[in-house]
Amino acid sequence: MNLPIPNGREIGECIYCGTRDEPLGKEHAVPYGLNGPWTLLKASCDSCAKITHRFERDTMRSLWPEIRNVLAMQSRRRDKRSLTLPLVVQRDGVREVIQVPRSEYPTYLSTPLFPPPAVFWMKRPVRGVFTNLDVIHVAGPTFKEASQRYPGAEFIGAHANFSPEDFAKTLAKVGFCAAVNALGLAAFTHTPIRKVILGSDPCIGYWVGSRHGDPVNEAHGGLHAIKVIHTMPGAVIHVFVSLFAQFGAPEYHIVLGEADPAFVASDEWPLAWR
Repeated sequence: MNLPIPNGREIGECIYCGTRDEPLGKEHAVPYGLNGPWTLLKASCDSCAKITHRFERDTMRSLWPEIRNVLAMQSRRRDKRSLTLPLVVQRDGVREVIQVPRSEYPTYLSTPLFPPPAVFWMKRPVRGVFTNLDVIHVAGPTFKEASQRYPGAEFIGAHANFSPEDFAKTLAKVGFCAAVNALGLAAFTHTPIRKVILGSDPCIGYWVGSRHGDPVNEAHGGLHAIKVIHTMPGAVIHVFVSLFAQFGAPEYHIVLGEADPAFVASDEWPLAWR
């Protein structure tokens, strides 16, 4: 069954380490820099926020800097946003990076692709993640169209040097925050995803992967789409995330494990799920 995701749930403790003794800040499910609409209040201590900020920042800077610029997405440093973007052109075997105005830049969305979460097809966790990279044309000319402006160009493209582990952690954090927004924190006493997010569990691909087959999220015109689902037996919580769903981006599957049995037996467990 599906669970709607409200916005602005107040938690009162760090959703990652459980501390209540430090000042607690907002936690955006989808990163602020990606225009995410779902926010938890009083949900992250400073130490854990530094961990999540690092891998989110590295993902956005290495995977999506151009698309964030072209789409004028949220930034705390808007005044530093460049009016030009780097394009790689190769002629006569020599590559050079040239600066192109945003309106003339071939903007592509980089989309990492993973196997399904390995919990479904492996008995034991394996370290790291396995990934390929695809792209979706979003705005401006295509690479082929842009190449016509550079006679003799043998290659035209852009750099994408990203960390699959950082991206998978970002997905884990998005899925966990969305589920906490939907259910509250009491359901996740034993979820393995905290260790993945904080970096103490290196077997990221066991819990995080791509959705293969028909998408779970319906197309609704929003930039991003998230759905929280539980399956029986054991009330296992799954989250399906599509960042940049508006452009037909792939869907990711985050497995959060079984909800806490005491929570499932309590009146807080949504009646529609019983």
